[in-house]
Amino acid sequence: MLNEPVSKYTDHHMTTIDSHFKVSDAAKAMVDSKVESILVFENSRVIGIVTIKDIFRDVVAKGKDPTKVTLKEIARKSIIKIHKDAKVKDAIDLMNKNDIRRLIVTNEERPIGIISQKTVIGNLGKFAAVLPELEIPDKIRCPYCSSLYDDKKSLSRHIDDIHIGKGLFEGNLTQAGKLGSIKTATNPRSL
Repeated sequence: MLNEPVSKYTDHHMTTIDSHFKVSDAAKAMVDSKVESILVFENSRVIGIVTIKDIFRDVVAKGKDPTKVTLKEIARKSIIKIHKDAKVKDAIDLMNKNDIRRLIVTNEERPIGIISQKTVIGNLGKFAAVLPELEIPDKIRCPYCSSLYDDKKSLSRHIDDIHIGKGLFEGNLTQAGKLGSIKTATNPRSL
């Protein structure tokens, strides 16, 4: 995935708005379009980007009225672009280097979409190896009889004494009654 072109993970659904519109207009447009960022235009040219985070940080958190603040006032002017043929790993490096979460994807100079960390990370799941359970249990369960033990040493001693040392796996069923959960049968294959 990391060596694939950015264009494969580009969201071509871009929402744009003119810079003179208010932040409240942008917020409504984002909700309606189900996007987390919006490109800000001025004179038919992209001049910035506004994200949900920008609205919270630059308007809401500062107690400003979103019906009075224009997009031009809060738009991030330093738009970082990446060409559609660049590799995904280059996009990730660029986002990390600039501490941003999305890049404008271009075909030469014309914006054709957005690639975001959310999109890239979401797609990594397809390629990720399954990880073992990360939570360490309080007790260790015997794989043979489901008894619980405090540590590996106790479990190992139990397995040696009960399951292996007593001959249970070699067909000696004389100790089977002490285990409680193992049934004896006349035919050992039915165990």
